[in-house]
Amino acid sequence: MLLSDVANGERLLIPCYAITLRNSKSYFIDAYFMKSLKVLARRSLMIYPPEGSVSGVVWGHAKLLRPAYSINEALGMLREAYLWSCEKRLNRAKKILSRFRASLLFPVAAFRKIESDEDLVLDSELAGAIYILEGVFGRKSLLSKLDVARYEVTHVEVNVSLKGNNEAIISSSNSSIARAYAWLYKRDEGFSKTLAEILRE
Repeated sequence: MLLSDVANGERLLIPCYAITLRNSKSYFIDAYFMKSLKVLARRSLMIYPPEGSVSGVVWGHAKLLRPAYSINEALGMLREAYLWSCEKRLNRAKKILSRFRASLLFPVAAFRKIESDEDLVLDSELAGAIYILEGVFGRKSLLSKLDVARYEVTHVEVNVSLKGNNEAIISSSNSSIARAYAWLYKRDEGFSKTLAEILRE
């Protein structure tokens, strides 16, 4: 059954790779938006529970998007996001430790301001990305090569209505996709630009 229309919105069919890993666990990987994300760590938000796929019988009622990259490219981008997030976290830890040591020799109030709100948000995103990716693929695979037992292309219906102030009303039969898209639309310039372009076509 199709989702209810969002007022003044548009119904999209988003391509996903339905993957099954060697351990028999299954996931959806977004096959359209990953390349557009400005912060690599946010690619981890492109992995979803395998829910809400739709059949070809509804394609005439929505804008059908085709995969923008191959499954191997998607896996490569996720691995790249993991390695980037690990490196960023390590570099930040070294930087904070260095400043802490300096503050012991030269006690100044500046040390108390090391962590800006932006720094803390980025650190939270890095930690979240590492946690998600390790939970899905395992650290060993992420450090070598990601592989899947099998995959196929499927589509998930997403209803989108864009509002002012970087707000979007998004609904989907896959609630994880709806939450991720709403969050990314508000915070990631690359995602919001790509989504707006799709709706203008």
